[in-house]
Amino acid sequence: MKIKHWKYAVAVLFIMSVLLPLGAQESHAASKYVELEMQWEDGRNSHIETLHKDGVTYGSFFSLGSMAGLHWGMENDNTAVLKRDQKRIVVHLGSSIADVDGVKVDMGREPVWYISHLYVPIRFLAAALDGEVANRDTKTGKVTVKGLNNYTDTFYGSMMGYSYTIRAAKGDLEITNAYTGQKNTIPLGMKDINVNSHDLTLNFKWTSKNLLIAFIEYSNRMTEEYDLYTLVFKNQGLIRKSIAHGLTEQHETLKSDGTIQLIDDRSIRIIDDGSGEVLSVIPR
Repeated sequence: MKIKHWKYAVAVLFIMSVLLPLGAQESHAASKYVELEMQWEDGRNSHIETLHKDGVTYGSFFSLGSMAGLHWGMENDNTAVLKRDQKRIVVHLGSSIADVDGVKVDMGREPVWYISHLYVPIRFLAAALDGEVANRDTKTGKVTVKGLNNYTDTFYGSMMGYSYTIRAAKGDLEITNAYTGQKNTIPLGMKDINVNSHDLTLNFKWTSKNLLIAFIEYSNRMTEEYDLYTLVFKNQGLIRKSIAHGLTEQHETLKSDGTIQLIDDRSIRIIDDGSGEVLSVIPR
């Protein structure tokens, strides 16, 4: 009986060695998760688990890229990329040489696939996202990274079969008919949109007489000042536009008397609901 049990144990060990190669076992034993604290320039502070392997701390390439507002994907079986209009990070499986915005960078270690995730050295990834490793706790292994940038460069809104898009590179409002694909561009004069220091929101309201008002607020998180872009549409055609910079208090556009107030840097125009005609102008 003892001989039979011994033979059975040997057979089990052999099958396990075929199904799970020794290298994979060693990788699992040499890998562990540690805490990664990320401090973003846009004010966020987030925590995730990240990989520590063979004395090097790695960050999840796709997870951190998504948090930074970057699109991620595989260009081929061996090439992974994070990208936006103003940012492009490329790593290659089996190589420690990466490409950051067209510049070759040595990561120090090759990328690591571990439990369906792609990891790269955190010092490299933090620097590629314009941040840096600020602290490493020798007892817990926790790593703190600061100064990470957000590269979101496109802002969306939709209303009644139309999509409204603002691209940071242009700063104009692009309106697209979802059914016909026809596009119309409205210049806004927005420049240097920076989501690391500002918030950009796009909202809509209907008036009682079916005018559509689009509100675009671009606000500074530190000073709390904001620029207000107000556009009035009638039957999908733009009939009024106003731009006010450096506002510190909320402006009431739709008044209880049924009129519309459009504010700019010099004046407030009182607009008739329905026709869109200017009823009066009040100097600021």
